[in-house]
Amino acid sequence: MSSRRFLALVIALLVFLCFGAGRLSAAESGIRVEAILVWATQVAKTNDASLKELEPQLTKKLRKAYKWELYYEVRRKEVTVSGKEATKIPISEKCLLDIKHLGEHRFEVHLTGKGKPVSRSVESLANGHIMVVAGDDKNDTAWLIVIRELPVTK
Repeated sequence: MSSRRFLALVIALLVFLCFGAGRLSAAESGIRVEAILVWATQVAKTNDASLKELEPQLTKKLRKAYKWELYYEVRRKEVTVSGKEATKIPISEKCLLDIKHLGEHRFEVHLTGKGKPVSRSVESLANGHIMVVAGDDKNDTAWLIVIRELPVTK
């Protein structure tokens, strides 16, 4: 091997170690994701003190896509999804989410309700996009699970 070729190989290795290795360790550390269980309705909330109004910007997004005017947060969970393994999030006593990071900002979500598979979704959560898994409830209400990628904190 010529000395120029050897020097080029050494430089390429150093560039990878300086810039590429940081990307690998960030991917290995995981991506923070938030799942919010939401109750959607047309009537004002009951006397349930555990319900609180959903944040305004999220409510605005949901009103554009769904018929309900009022959205209440029931529960909020944050998790770190790392590697290609599915992360389990118990969102309620009856519902479980399995979230798998597929690379870039794409995620696969499986919803299990009462021990049975309910739905599977694959979407990108880039640029503030949200994924919504939803179902009807009684009295013209609905439950929604809003999933979004959280910003990287340093």
